[in-house]
Amino acid sequence: MDILVVAAMEMELGPLLETNKEASIGSTEILPLGIGILSTAVNLMQRIARKKPDLIIQTGIAGGIHEGISLGTAYCIHSECLPEMGVQESTGYRDIFDMGFQDPNSFPFSEKRLFNPHHDLMEKTELPLAAGITVNQITTDPQQISIYQNQYKADVESMEGAAVHYIALMHQIPFVQIRGISNRVGERGTENWKFKEAIDASTASCRRLLLKLHQS
Repeated sequence: MDILVVAAMEMELGPLLETNKEASIGSTEILPLGIGILSTAVNLMQRIARKKPDLIIQTGIAGGIHEGISLGTAYCIHSECLPEMGVQESTGYRDIFDMGFQDPNSFPFSEKRLFNPHHDLMEKTELPLAAGITVNQITTDPQQISIYQNQYKADVESMEGAAVHYIALMHQIPFVQIRGISNRVGERGTENWKFKEAIDASTASCRRLLLKLHQS
């Protein structure tokens, strides 16, 4: 099985690179794609054009949007959406689906979201599931956070998740997204952040999944 493991930054993959070398975990390529939707999309598409993988594992850190998401632990992201594509009006926020510009159930979207249909892979992670949102800037505005919590029922925030979900769905490539939660969205004081714990948690989860896949 040709497995591609991706993240935004090399720092999110460093521990996994070391454990992969030590364990010699099968045919696995580990590739940083860059920060943000555009870099992720372009670099992933270039990799797929060279060779289409059998499976994509996306990993890295993310922010927890509400108190129910534990810092320093890992989650499997069951769905993603792009909540910034819209407009803030006097009556509230409307996205491109609300405005009628796009059908909320037009493939690969379902009810505005990019769901991972590979439930068997998500179960193999042995992680709690969470709903993701993908944004272009780290959220600090309390009103925006409230929209993400209440309107989009989001649990975690990243800057790349939806790009991988969209591309994998369009190209019919099985995928799974694992995120370690490094911080609470909106909290800019880093004294309470758990970068190392989040990366350690996501690394351990990825390594466990890779071992399962290569042993099966």
